[in-house]
Amino acid sequence: MKSETLSARQLRVAVITGGLSTGAAAAGRADWRWLLPVAAVGTLAGWLLLRRLEGKTLHPVVNTLYCAWSVVLMADVLRRTAQRIQGAAGGRGNAAWLLALLVLPLIWMGWGKAAAFFRAVEIFWLATVVTVAAILLLGIPRVDWRWAVEPVGSWQESLGAGALIMSTGLFALPHLYKVKPEVNEGIWRGPVWLGMLGVLSAVLGLVAQGLLSPGVAAKLDGPFFAAAGLLGDSARLEGLVSALWLLPDLTLAGLLSRAWGERRGPAVASAAALGLAFTGLSLPVQGLALGGVALAVLSAVAPLRGNK
Repeated sequence: MKSETLSARQLRVAVITGGLSTGAAAAGRADWRWLLPVAAVGTLAGWLLLRRLEGKTLHPVVNTLYCAWSVVLMADVLRRTAQRIQGAAGGRGNAAWLLALLVLPLIWMGWGKAAAFFRAVEIFWLATVVTVAAILLLGIPRVDWRWAVEPVGSWQESLGAGALIMSTGLFALPHLYKVKPEVNEGIWRGPVWLGMLGVLSAVLGLVAQGLLSPGVAAKLDGPFFAAAGLLGDSARLEGLVSALWLLPDLTLAGLLSRAWGERRGPAVASAAALGLAFTGLSLPVQGLALGGVALAVLSAVAPLRGNK
């Protein structure tokens, strides 16, 4: 079978695009000021892990843990995406059917179509860029800075949200050692792309917090998307942004599934995540973040396999 090893550019685009799925979920619920230091620490950690993994492979036990935890994270992505779509439709629709529809492109990708899937992400991620740029250009001038500097939630929740966003980069690490560096990468060399994700997520949080106020945001299921609706003074814009955000959601789930390898593994992972999502079992943000931190520590200290 033809190898479906991804390029360095595809991995970077997938991490930034997919990470915005978690970033949007945290916006308005996590204090954006805590996200900035977490972004700095996460970028440094990513740089250190990249240097350690250069030319080497992760220990098989660590790889197995990556596979297991990726299913938990995929189930969380599928669950919250289905809930968001159902909410945007006024509560109509069956959540089980929405979950099944969301997982279909992931199973297709996992059945030997990863290269095509991530090439499509390279093309369509520009739609996410345009959407984010429009929200920031329209939203930042309307931010109420009194609300923007008010505390949001607990610092533990904010740190957990930041760590969960930055842990998206971990699921590129098991594959980055297979990728040859691109010529003339410039500022893209290293984990700069990971730092950009952290800063951008903090700015999204700033906009959501400054448009809604922390008190209102805490009562909403999707503060970021509600804030986007305010920019157009219409619930239709909220629904449109929610629909466009399916690309980050599916990209994140697809990236997570790649921890299972290049052949049929990602399809198995997607099916397992669907089954877990059906159970309704979910972990708080802090629990999901602790799993990512544990994987980062294990990747840093566990023995590695030799050069390939």
